[in-house]
Amino acid sequence: MSDNDPVTIGPDSVAAAAAAVVAALQPGVDADWSVRAGDLEWSVDRTIAHMTGAAAKYALYLSSRSTRYVAVSVCPAEDATRQERLEAIEECAAALASVAATAPAGAVGYHVTGMRNAEQFLAMACEELLVHTYDVTRGLGLAYEPPEELCRLVIEHCYPGHDEQRPVWPFLAWLSGRPHPAATGWGQPPKPDERSQLPLEFGCDPATGEWRAIRWWVA
Repeated sequence: MSDNDPVTIGPDSVAAAAAAVVAALQPGVDADWSVRAGDLEWSVDRTIAHMTGAAAKYALYLSSRSTRYVAVSVCPAEDATRQERLEAIEECAAALASVAATAPAGAVGYHVTGMRNAEQFLAMACEELLVHTYDVTRGLGLAYEPPEELCRLVIEHCYPGHDEQRPVWPFLAWLSGRPHPAATGWGQPPKPDERSQLPLEFGCDPATGEWRAIRWWVA
C-alpha cells in the first residue's frame, strides 16, 4: 500500500461506500434478516439498522458541533420496507456527505473516542459501512468485495501506521477483527485501543486551545 499515492477522503467517498454496500446487499433484500450477521451477536436486521444510524448520527454530531453525547437514537422506521431501509443507507450517507462538504475548517463534533473533524467522521462512516456489510453478507451467504480504493482510505485514516504490503480488502477485514480466507496465517490483528463506551464530555483547554475530556458523564 505504501507504493500507492495517498488517498484523499471526501464527501464523495462516503457516498461511494454507501452505493457499493447497497449494491452488495440488494440480492438479500428478501432473505431472512433474523439470522446472525457473521460472527456478531447482532442479527442482520439490527446490523443494517446500525449501519444506517451510524452515518446519520455522525451527521448530527458534526452539524450540531456537539461536545458531548446526544441522547438520540437514530434508526430506520419500523414500518419501512426492506427496500426503503436499504435506500436509507444511501440517504443518511448523503446527509453526512453534505454536512461534511459545508462544514467550516476546524469544525468538530463529539465521538466516544474524542472530538472528530469532518474528514475523520467520513472515514469512520466508510469503515462502518464497508465492514458491517461484510458481517451482513457473511450472514446471508452473499458475495462481497468492496472497492479497493475505499478500503485503502479507511486503513490510512482509521488505522494509521498499518501500511503492510497485503491485499487491501482482506487487510482491512483483518484489522477490524473479521476473518477472511486471504488472511489465514496472519495471526492476531493489532489490539485496538482500550476505549470506554461511556459518553464523555469534552471541553476546550484555554491554555492550549485543544479539545480534551474534562469529565466522565453517565446518562
